[in-house]
Formats: sequence, C-alpha cells, structure tokens
Amino acid sequence: MREILPLDAIRLAPPPDMVLRRQGVPDDHEVSDQVKGLVEKAISLYEALAQPQGIVAGISLKDFEDVFDGEGRNDLPAPLPAIVEKADGLALFAATIGNPVSEKIQELFQENDPATACMLDGIASDRAEMAATMLAQAFLDSLLQNGVVDSEARALAYSPGYCGWHITGQKKLFASLDPGKIDISLNPSCLMSPIKSVSGVLVVGHPEIHNFENDFDFCLDCATWECRSRIASLFQLSPTKN
Repeated sequence: MREILPLDAIRLAPPPDMVLRRQGVPDDHEVSDQVKGLVEKAISLYEALAQPQGIVAGISLKDFEDVFDGEGRNDLPAPLPAIVEKADGLALFAATIGNPVSEKIQELFQENDPATACMLDGIASDRAEMAATMLAQAFLDSLLQNGVVDSEARALAYSPGYCGWHITGQKKLFASLDPGKIDISLNPSCLMSPIKSVSGVLVVGHPEIHNFENDFDFCLDCATWECRSRIASLFQLSPTKN
C-alpha cells in the first residue's frame, strides 16, 4: 500500500472550546469577547489556508528495522523494536497541514500579533495530530478489508524524536517514504518543513502489543508521559503515571 490522501476532513478547524482548551483555558471558564474574536479569527485563517494531505506506504519488519536503526543514535533499549515484532502490519507515514498555515503563523508573529499566532499554531498542531490519527485509521481499515487483521486490532503512530527513536531516524524514513510527493522536506537538523507536519510509523496489532512499562532511561526525563494516554485510548482505560 502506497497512497496519498487529501485528508479533507481536517480542512475544518476544531470547535472553539477545543481551541481554547489547547491554550490551557478550562471548559468552565468564561472568556471575554476579545478572546472569542481571536478564536474566530484563527479558525477563519486556518480554514482558508489549510491544505492537509498525507502519504502512507506499507513496510516489512526487516525494512523497518533498518529505518529505525537510522544512524545508530537511538537510546536503547526502547519499546518500539519489541512492539513492531508483534505487529500485524507496519506502514511509514507523513502528513502536513500545508505551507500556507505555517507561513501565516510566522507572519502574525512578525506583525506583532502573537495572540492570533498562538491560536492558529494550536489549531494547526491539533489538526496535524489528527492527520496522524486519520492515516492510522486508513491503514487499519485497509488491513481489515483485506482480512489481515480482525476487529480487535488497533493502529498507533510512533515518531522519531520520541521514546528512544532518535530524530535522525527521519533521514532513512524520508528516503524510504519520499514525503516530497506531498511537499514535505527535511532540513539538516532533521526538522520538517512545513513545520506543521508529522511523520513516523503506523503499527497495527492487538492493543496489548502497544502496552509497555515506563521503565526506560528516557522515561525519567519525560515530563508528560503522553504515551500513557495514547495507550489507554486503545483499551478505553484511564491513564495513570505511577
């Protein structure tokens, strides 16, 4: 499977309450008309400028192991090697919200409008994360339709720069996937352009293959343990950090 997807569903911004939540505003907090105006402006800008699209390509375990090894700079041991060994399907992916949104965020900062810039940045980050989720679901659906997995299977995305996978892993990922087909490039520091882009591997299997103990060295330096929320979503459990 190698497919370019337009991701039209995320041309729409998230609703205002979600935009505010991403900015740290509690759901029950009364916001001023000025803030409401900022949210409306950011939503309007996003929906006028967004050009979301993604690319997915299936990959064998052996080929992914080479991609994961990258330049040999991973923080090992790491959870991903053991997870992919148990997977029923693997695919590399990349997605972007498009360059116009990223350019507008920078323009707003340069115009001394950081409030709108931050609102737009939050919306774009949310939609980029949603893009990864949509590609994961598309890959899972393709495996379900072909009878490769059963209805209990779930898909989760893993990206270079997290959980021991060194950011330089982007180089082999890009060489294998070629996200240039959707206008995503990689700079010498392994940062993607447009900035509001995501990439990594989609791992499909039963939920338990994704569940690991946070006892790796890099877990001690992680302030959020966001992986627990991602894993919990597969089991519909409440995430905890011990």
